[in-house]
Amino acid sequence: MLLSHHPSFISSLKSRLSLPYLYTQPHRLSIPYTPVFKNKPLPFFAITQHFFSTLPSKNHQPLLKSTPQSSALPVFPLDDEEHNVETVNNQLPERSQQEDKSFWGAVSLIIGTAVGPGMLGLPAATIKSGPLPSTIAIILSWVYVISSIILVAELSFAVMEEEGVAEVSFTGLATKALGSHFGAFVAVIYASLSFSLLVACVSGIGSIVCQWFPWMNLLLAHALFPLAAGTVIMFFPFKVIDVSNRLLCFLMLFSITALVAIGLSVARANVLCSFAHASWSLSLILPAIPVTVLTLGFHVITPFICKIAGNSVSEARNAILIGGAVPLVMVVSWNLIVLGLAGNTSPKDPISLLLSVNPSALSAVQGFAFSALATSLIGYAVSFPKQVLDTLELILGKTNLQKQIPYQSQLVSNGSGKVGFVIYSSQHECGKFGKVSFRSASEDEQLLRTTDLKSLEIFVMPLVLSAPVLIASFFRSTFSKALDFAGVYANCFLFGILPPAMAYIQQSRKKLRFSILPGGDVALALLFGVAVVLGIWH
Repeated sequence: MLLSHHPSFISSLKSRLSLPYLYTQPHRLSIPYTPVFKNKPLPFFAITQHFFSTLPSKNHQPLLKSTPQSSALPVFPLDDEEHNVETVNNQLPERSQQEDKSFWGAVSLIIGTAVGPGMLGLPAATIKSGPLPSTIAIILSWVYVISSIILVAELSFAVMEEEGVAEVSFTGLATKALGSHFGAFVAVIYASLSFSLLVACVSGIGSIVCQWFPWMNLLLAHALFPLAAGTVIMFFPFKVIDVSNRLLCFLMLFSITALVAIGLSVARANVLCSFAHASWSLSLILPAIPVTVLTLGFHVITPFICKIAGNSVSEARNAILIGGAVPLVMVVSWNLIVLGLAGNTSPKDPISLLLSVNPSALSAVQGFAFSALATSLIGYAVSFPKQVLDTLELILGKTNLQKQIPYQSQLVSNGSGKVGFVIYSSQHECGKFGKVSFRSASEDEQLLRTTDLKSLEIFVMPLVLSAPVLIASFFRSTFSKALDFAGVYANCFLFGILPPAMAYIQQSRKKLRFSILPGGDVALALLFGVAVVLGIWH
């Protein structure tokens, strides 16, 4: 007779635990209840100086804590060949909401976020060097931006697989690679960057709406589009957000195509002749690089792109390359057209220059500016709330845990292979053994943090969008100041220095099993050096 079904053994359990049988809740490590146990004794782990606790379940009455000694239950040696033990698979969890995965939705989100209104003013920084040198500088800047973003995508998937989550934030990446203290610093800086970009988008859209409707209240003009975007993001499925963003991207592409067509119709010969003017002085070429990097960059939404592009880093890379190539073509075309119109004259505002040649271009300029700002705002709005929650979790989580974990540490042992929570069921399945599960204290800390911050999610989106509306409405000069702040930190610190540094640390820890960015450590060092130069030059 099996020991697990021996009457004396069951009687011993009843006398000690006053319950018919042992039943548990499956978790990270579990011993499944399978037919194999009909022919083999049920193992129990040795229990020494650990507490049993109970979790509420159906038809269950709470028990008082008890401290059984090591002789309370029989102990059998563990053998991997005799017992089937489930382990955690370091793959991304299968998601039931497959409708949230959209490769082309990720591409359109990249196009909309990468192309901002700063593109319209880029020729003012490239006009001194000329079309050919500036075009080469733009292409090299694009290669640098895409390489850095691919690094962020690699890090995102590595952390997503390791943690078994569907989405991470840039703060989560920094915390994983550099520790919680430096992660908190990065979180604050990154939140400031994202917030400044949101303020710039809201301010720019409000200015355009005021031009269209001069009679409208200033606060309402700034709040109109953020309110619509926030409503769609909060209360509608991702498909609605995707369709809205694609429509705005089509409007943006149509507008920039119209601007390029107007420029070519007026100065077709001048565009070709302008290539004769070229200045290869670094002092004239370098000032355009930080502006180009900020114009073509979309690091802020890269972790979210990894969430929706697909289930592998290769799909995210393809979305990044395709989505990033479209803004490159748009920027190069716009730069060549404006420089062709300007010729060898002194630098002039590109928009004023184009309108002086053909006033009918005003509608195309406004359409492009609005769609570029709107798509950028959508990109920041869908990714920034996750960043805010991670920042709050990182900064406030430790304080809350210090109050709650001392009690939990009495109930849960902090390590695998030790007894965690045990749940006892009612008498209707007497004589059957369920699953023995183990949960460590670190998992309960994560559960506590998730529970505490879950109640804040509903307030994050209104806060994220309402604060920029108030700032943009009452401080009209915030657009340029916000872009200046974003340019400094985006180019030289967050998206320049940190990605190669984090990738090197993760590779040294053997966390990155492969890399889709060629060059190895040499490429990482080159990206790091370029970021430092841009930071100093800027």
